[in-house]
Amino acid sequence: MSEERTPFNLEKTYNHQEVEDRWRSAHWEALGSFHAESGRVLSEGRTPYSVLMPPPNVTGSLTLGHVLNHTLQDIFIRYSRMRGKEALWLPGTDHAGIATQTVVEKKLKKEGVTRHDLGRKAFLDQVWEWREEYGGLILRQLRRLGISCDWRRNLFTMDERASEAVINAFIALYRDGLIYRGTRIINWCPVSQTALSDEEVIMKPRRDKLVYVRYPLVNRPGRYITIATVRPETILADVAIAVNPADPRYRDLVGELAAVPVAGRHIPVIADDYVDIEFGTGALKITPAHDPNDYAVARRHNLPVISVVGRDGKMTDEYGYGGMDRFDAREKILLDLEELGNLERVEEYEHNVGYSERADVVVEPYLSEQWFVRMQPLAGPALQVVNDSEIRFHPPHWVNTYRHWMENIQDWCISRQLWWGHRIPAWYDSEGRVWVASSYEEACHLAGTDKLVQDEDVLDTWFSSWLWPLTTLGWTGPNSDNDDLRAFYPTDTLVTGPDIIFFWVARMIMAGLYFKGGVPFRDVYFTSIIRDMKGRKLSKSLGNSPDPLKVIDTYGTDALRFTIIYIAPLGQDVLFGEEKCELGRNFATKLWNASRLVFMQREKYFESPEEFEAAYSMFVPDRNDFTFAEEHLLMARYHAMIERYHTAFGQFRVNDIVRNLYDFFWGDYCDWYLEALKTSLSASSDIDAARRAVLLSVHVLEGTLKALHPVMPFITDEIWHCIVRRPHGLTVALSPMPEASADWTGIDAAIHALPRAVISEVRSLRSLFAVPASGMAPLTLKPAGEAACRVLSENTHIIAAATRCSVTVSPDAVRPSHAASSVVEGNELFVQLEGLISFEKERARLQKEIGSISSYVASLKKKLSNEGFVANAPEDVIEKERSKLSEAQGNLEKLSGNLDVLAG
Repeated sequence: MSEERTPFNLEKTYNHQEVEDRWRSAHWEALGSFHAESGRVLSEGRTPYSVLMPPPNVTGSLTLGHVLNHTLQDIFIRYSRMRGKEALWLPGTDHAGIATQTVVEKKLKKEGVTRHDLGRKAFLDQVWEWREEYGGLILRQLRRLGISCDWRRNLFTMDERASEAVINAFIALYRDGLIYRGTRIINWCPVSQTALSDEEVIMKPRRDKLVYVRYPLVNRPGRYITIATVRPETILADVAIAVNPADPRYRDLVGELAAVPVAGRHIPVIADDYVDIEFGTGALKITPAHDPNDYAVARRHNLPVISVVGRDGKMTDEYGYGGMDRFDAREKILLDLEELGNLERVEEYEHNVGYSERADVVVEPYLSEQWFVRMQPLAGPALQVVNDSEIRFHPPHWVNTYRHWMENIQDWCISRQLWWGHRIPAWYDSEGRVWVASSYEEACHLAGTDKLVQDEDVLDTWFSSWLWPLTTLGWTGPNSDNDDLRAFYPTDTLVTGPDIIFFWVARMIMAGLYFKGGVPFRDVYFTSIIRDMKGRKLSKSLGNSPDPLKVIDTYGTDALRFTIIYIAPLGQDVLFGEEKCELGRNFATKLWNASRLVFMQREKYFESPEEFEAAYSMFVPDRNDFTFAEEHLLMARYHAMIERYHTAFGQFRVNDIVRNLYDFFWGDYCDWYLEALKTSLSASSDIDAARRAVLLSVHVLEGTLKALHPVMPFITDEIWHCIVRRPHGLTVALSPMPEASADWTGIDAAIHALPRAVISEVRSLRSLFAVPASGMAPLTLKPAGEAACRVLSENTHIIAAATRCSVTVSPDAVRPSHAASSVVEGNELFVQLEGLISFEKERARLQKEIGSISSYVASLKKKLSNEGFVANAPEDVIEKERSKLSEAQGNLEKLSGNLDVLAG
């Protein structure tokens, strides 16, 4: 890009690709426009503002969810930067343990190799190579959105600094008694053969068989108790049958023994409040190794635990099913139960079942020894800061979801049976004792031996993510500190999806309070869910998820950014169709064309860029300098818009910000002011007044461009640089945001809006009486008072040009014969129709329409006078009919009045 841009040179047609390519790479990033420094906060006293990028998976590619999320973040950060804050946006990516390992293992499989063939070290070398080659795709795509991160600070969760923080956090929690190794039921993927977080489990509807099975009662020959289950293969691991103590059907059976079909084992009938009386038969088989709720019941009743499904999803029992796939065993045991006479009946049953996100197989609840974090001691303080509004949620109803999670929190399984990730810093000696340390050498020192073996597992990806507000600012463990942490922690605004309110948001709050003694952020903005035009969530399987990069190629980044915010009210789902981006593209085109029009007037009234720049640098809009109502009204509306704009930012109503700008620019600025400007300039012989009008148009345009910049950064910077010549390195992103002035917001805008109201009403009358557009109609205005008389008289040329009328302002006017009339805020107006339309044809048309509506009114009256209809129809139906009647009678009255006008 050249040293400076010369104004007066917008191309005739807006080409989004050229503009976006120019600003994306050649200017903002190359010049470090978005660098933030802690020194300017700590030494110079600038107010900090920081935003934390939710780290996208290193395997990811751009989705519309990313577009919405990152556009919102960019809007907040650009706005704060332009308000004079030291604004820091911290970027980064997540190593995505299971997703990345799966991708690389699939690649190796095509080559006929498994990770076990390579060994751990060689496999991890392969993963790092893949990451270096493909892992930056999502960041390159995000750059196309124009997001204003400080890219120098880009962090990867497996970088050395972040890894050090993860290990030190684990050690600190372990030594404080908050991390332990224990046996629990966890989500298990039989294909990846690893524990899964709840976030990695996708619930899908599935049709299964609900099987009713009879368990003979040992001491009551001929009697049995029937249970219902969708997992008959786990009958082999039953240790009890539970009934609700309040269920009278089974009260006398509590304490009895029942025989497990096929296995023949005798198990007790127990009473527990967990059992739902309404489900199935009200009797529940207890299989603690294969269901987390059953496991809890077993612990309460001191029951044994038996497992019959292995890590690979195959049966491990001793009753003839061993080695069979769990689902094959399900079908086989059904046949066996029927043959033994224990199968009572089978019903079709649809329910939600958890699937592994990556392997797309049914998750197995699996009893396994894993590493856990004790969550209750961490959850209490994290709930308190939200209850006390130290952290605010937008929209606030998500607090209820958060509260529910935190009050019912379970310990967090943090170990994963993978190779890619942060390896758990625990070593075992020959006696099985565990030694947690930051290195093998330290572990040896603690253990007093070098015969140690490190734990094979890695940490859940979320374990590094929950430290994100700390690690992105250079935190490496307890007691670590630096200038960035002192300047920018806590961060200000977190933008994220509500689906990870517990998996990430809650855990970051816990980590921030525990490790740093303070909240990690002040506000959390939960984004909308994007759906297609049929209301369905976007998904690859449905094929309803547009490729954002193709949308950008077609419509432009600014158009996509503008559209997705325009249609996304806070707290509501977004219905997105690619064609909706026409809205954003049309607005960008309007912005471009309006700017060109203003610049053409600038060229006309200023002989050179130097002359304009000298005048513009001294220009301060003064109410006394402007004569026409549109100029006063424009400034009043502009400053009112800016006032609403800042208020909406303070309330996180980003959708309102965009709609506010759209309505002002398209309506007040383009449709009204610029049209009036062309008329006033052509009618004026006062060169100074004309120049002031042009300067005003540029002044408001520049302010609007600045306010739009956080939403549409490319086109606004391009146009802004064409207003005056700018020094190399300057961007609108570093210029001050306009502020509302009480001098303009406090004026009486209503009186200045009178010409607009008159114009609208005259246009409506011309349309009503079908006055040809080419016909010049005499218009007489009878003002209601002195102020109205002055404003209307000063703006007759604008009213005349906008309405195609010859205008007379007369306080003593009398309504002429054959004139259409109306009243606008007490001011009368008369449009003379004689000589402009055929009275005979118009009377005939009106009489025909009156006849049609009269018949309609008669039919509605007859319907509403029917006692049977009124007595039997729903109230809302009757009310609709009454509404129709009222509307039809009103139309009839108007048409009759128009007919009277034509009659003179």
